[in-house]
Amino acid sequence: MSQETVLYQELEKLDLNEIKKIANLWNIQKIPGKDKKSTILGLMETFQNEFYLKGVLEKFTPLQVNILTSILKNKGVMTLGEISRKVNIPPINVEMELNVLRKYYLLYQRKNRERLTNNLDKYHTYDEYQKLIKVETNPKGEKFKYSIEKSLHKATLGEIPDEWKEAVGVKKGEHIDTFLKHALSAEFLQKLIDELSDFDKDVLHQIYIHGGVIEADTIRNYITVNRGKFEQTIPHLTALHLVRDLYYVEDKFIRVIVIPKEILDHLQFSPILPPVKKGTRVRQEKISANGLDFFLNVKKLISYISRKGLNLAKSGKIKQADHKRTETELLSPDIEIFPEKSQVYQIELILPILKLLGYVDIKGENVILVQETDEFLKKDIFEIMKLVIHEVNEARTRRLNPAEVFTATEVPFYEKGILDKTVKLIMAHGKINTSVIFSHIIRDHLVFAPTFQIKTYEEDLADLRKEIISAIFYLQLFGLIEVEYPQRNLSLSELGLHYFNHEPLVTVTEKGGITINPDFSIIAFPDRVSLHGIHLLKAFCELKDYDRVYTFLLTKDSFQLGILLGYDKETFIHFLRESSKAELAQNLLFLLDDWGNNLPIVTITEDSVLLRTKDSQVMELLLGQIKGKKFVLEEVSPTGIIIEKSKVMEVIAIAEKLNMIIRLNR
Repeated sequence: MSQETVLYQELEKLDLNEIKKIANLWNIQKIPGKDKKSTILGLMETFQNEFYLKGVLEKFTPLQVNILTSILKNKGVMTLGEISRKVNIPPINVEMELNVLRKYYLLYQRKNRERLTNNLDKYHTYDEYQKLIKVETNPKGEKFKYSIEKSLHKATLGEIPDEWKEAVGVKKGEHIDTFLKHALSAEFLQKLIDELSDFDKDVLHQIYIHGGVIEADTIRNYITVNRGKFEQTIPHLTALHLVRDLYYVEDKFIRVIVIPKEILDHLQFSPILPPVKKGTRVRQEKISANGLDFFLNVKKLISYISRKGLNLAKSGKIKQADHKRTETELLSPDIEIFPEKSQVYQIELILPILKLLGYVDIKGENVILVQETDEFLKKDIFEIMKLVIHEVNEARTRRLNPAEVFTATEVPFYEKGILDKTVKLIMAHGKINTSVIFSHIIRDHLVFAPTFQIKTYEEDLADLRKEIISAIFYLQLFGLIEVEYPQRNLSLSELGLHYFNHEPLVTVTEKGGITINPDFSIIAFPDRVSLHGIHLLKAFCELKDYDRVYTFLLTKDSFQLGILLGYDKETFIHFLRESSKAELAQNLLFLLDDWGNNLPIVTITEDSVLLRTKDSQVMELLLGQIKGKKFVLEEVSPTGIIIEKSKVMEVIAIAEKLNMIIRLNR
């Protein structure tokens, strides 16, 4: 490196302490060289190291960037007056910004000594930076589509980092095409990733779930918080071509860390699983699917409200006691795919759906059922499933402002487009990791969106992440996907294949699929019992345990609850007969018949009106006019009926037309 360059001469004017201050500005941890001359030469070499240069460029304000890029575009020199006119700011203000750039030794000044004004002072970029600093933009997100093969097919092996060549194992005289073919093969890429340290894998994973694009400052903060060193991790991953450290001009110098296309393609099918941190509980290996549990819970909550009522706290929220009581009444579907959402109470997810269906409202401090639910409860469970999913699909398109208790606050209802994209990805892959879904959707819906702006990237990303989490959460809750723990790989469940692909469900349960014990406990083998069969058992029995096989207990209360939930007892008895290897015991059949025929139901109706007449003929005349209009809830005697409270005034009008005398007691 020549000692006659302007940069060397300017640095030589400084003492060693001043040189150290400049090194500190450039974030150079270790001062190169032993004496002043070797220190300056070492510093000049570092100034031309792209990693450190990018670190300086990303610090500058939009105005400073405008000034620097204007000079670079003008062959590296402009007068103060020209710069002032270019950026439309008074010269005195421009000089302040120029002094910042000079402080970093990117520019130097040559004063005009012939005139009184300093507007003719010239500002030059040092020759070392003229070709090194790029002033490229990022049209259509081209920087985010970096391809190793496309960028290096004309390169020579001499231009390939030694670290990468050493990892690949270059043979003498090897052509670049042969090198790239081996370096980008699936086997070698997997080997390269496997050999990374846990920390480097975690950093690569973070960039991947950001859609393969992350601002340098964001990943720097992540690395620092996790006690790593940005200046070590990123250069190492860059040298191995697992990431690229790029920048472009968009008001400022935008520095981004990008995963190349070839690496992204590989990670689609061989995703990085982040290392488990010490002290973190690891989920047991298992495959989990919720079946029809959630839709049975919808029916169970309706039954709970009709039997026990639901009081709200003064704040308008559900009482903690009701949270706990309903959790014991309802089944516990697996919602642990996102641990931060696993503590959500079922009632907080079901009430908003019942509101969409029009079955609940608030009266005073109570959640009440506002219409007859028997017809809904008697619907086929698959019909209820389709109805619930349809309502949730449409929820975001409706302009509703329900009370907080009817709002899915913890896990908001998903956007239909995001759900469809998620399902499409699961179908295309067969089995897919959650990280691949995040990366794909973030790239498609955010990074390559026409409205993409890097300055709002993190904020937009946080919003999109919530949408993806909601879509996956409800797919799991609805039983449409099965989750493989602990990796959190997703695939369509039997129910999902039926719902999305219209594949027929297995409806027949094998003989011997269940075993009924003398104490009426029932053992069910999931691989031998149909999805609907397991559903019937959960409706009519208490679920005691599930560990590869189900353990149920059939009791009087559980059986009668099944009937109250709208299920036919004969269908259940037929299922028991067909599924049990042994004949059903006579005492069991006798008990089921007794339990099913003696339901001690007491009906209490609020907001209804008793209408009485002194003569049955008057009642008959009135009924002739109002019976077909759905005014009458029940006929309790020849002279007494119960009518809808909201229909009182209409009944009065009809009675007056019949010349009847009204006596209204309120």
